[in-house]
Amino acid sequence: MNTIYYEGSSFLHRLNPLSKFLLSGFLFAFIMLTTDPWAPLAFILFTLVLLLWLGNLPLRRLAKVLWPMLLIAAAFLLFYPLFVRQSLVANTPLLFQLGPLPVFQGGLEYGLTISLRVLALLTISLPFSLTTDSADFIRALVQQWRLPYRLGYGTLAAFRFVPMLQTEIAVIGAAHRVRGVNGAHGLRGAFERLRRYAVPLLATAIRQAERTALAMDGRAFGAFSQRTYYRRMRFSPADWFFTLGVLAGSALILVGLQALGLLGPLAFLQIL
Repeated sequence: MNTIYYEGSSFLHRLNPLSKFLLSGFLFAFIMLTTDPWAPLAFILFTLVLLLWLGNLPLRRLAKVLWPMLLIAAAFLLFYPLFVRQSLVANTPLLFQLGPLPVFQGGLEYGLTISLRVLALLTISLPFSLTTDSADFIRALVQQWRLPYRLGYGTLAAFRFVPMLQTEIAVIGAAHRVRGVNGAHGLRGAFERLRRYAVPLLATAIRQAERTALAMDGRAFGAFSQRTYYRRMRFSPADWFFTLGVLAGSALILVGLQALGLLGPLAFLQIL
């Protein structure tokens, strides 16, 4: 259903989606408070180890997901030193002048910290997004977090339109090529394809939506306040083991960084 999801049967795949979601949120909140580059870097490596060890994720698949994130982090590293507030870094050595924009050593350090923090935030989300089927996540929200099932399963039905529309676009494109319709390249070609694809794609979407609505109505969807479930989502001992293990590993990382003098002050401590 989601394009980033990697189908498999690893330890991470078998976990309850909510346990991975909660842990990602906890680590996400912590990384937001860090002020040094070492803690984000440590959690990036920690997350990659989890993906390769417990998620059985192929290196090629992981690299395919990571390279856009690396580009985003590189953009922060390149542009942040140019636009950082000079009052924060003016007391550090001037590295070079890029036209009217001075680049200080402090600005480069800030840029490195921000880029690693952004990369850590994106990487921390991967154990959840790469090993969690959207359908299982919605089932867990409905059954365990009491999300109204009308909203949850309605969203799930809408998600199923995405692969259907992708397949329909490929079919329409193949039909046009068989008929010898060769559009121009670039923006003009993209606009022409959008114009040609719009009507058949809209007709298919309307027809599929009508079929889905009739199927849901035929199953008395929304007629009762409660419903039964073919597949029950529960927290298993493996979920508790994973949660405690990740928390223990995170604590060891923090203790190690603190012992080495590499853990900077957290943001909320600076505010206090």
